[in-house]
Amino acid sequence: MPCIDLKVIAQVPTNFFHCMHCEQLFRQAGISEPVHDSVGGQYPEDFLQDALDLADWLHDLQQSHQKYLRIEVIDPQSIQGFYFSLRHWVRRYPAFIIAHRKVYVGWDREALDRILHAYLPQAVAERSVQGRGG
Repeated sequence: MPCIDLKVIAQVPTNFFHCMHCEQLFRQAGISEPVHDSVGGQYPEDFLQDALDLADWLHDLQQSHQKYLRIEVIDPQSIQGFYFSLRHWVRRYPAFIIAHRKVYVGWDREALDRILHAYLPQAVAERSVQGRGG
């Protein structure tokens, strides 16, 4: 089934974990959650809110286009994120790379939906051709 690849380059909070032995020890001692909560509390409130808004948005996109959309979230500070940011001239986040070609940067859901819908007929047509054995 052909899908539209949607790569989302966005800064998202990360949760750091210790080695498996330490994690197991922390869990048994009952301090695993406080340790991880203290790391999560290091982020500014607006950063965490943006991450929640993005997660909700991506969830809605996946629910409405689940047959035709494959979403991958990429941290811009990773090697892959750095590569895609350079390749597509992305300087602000979140950035959405649709079908390896079209780039949208920003928070306007309607603008991204219009772009996705322009690519959806291609995915539907390709799927129906494959379904007929072509």
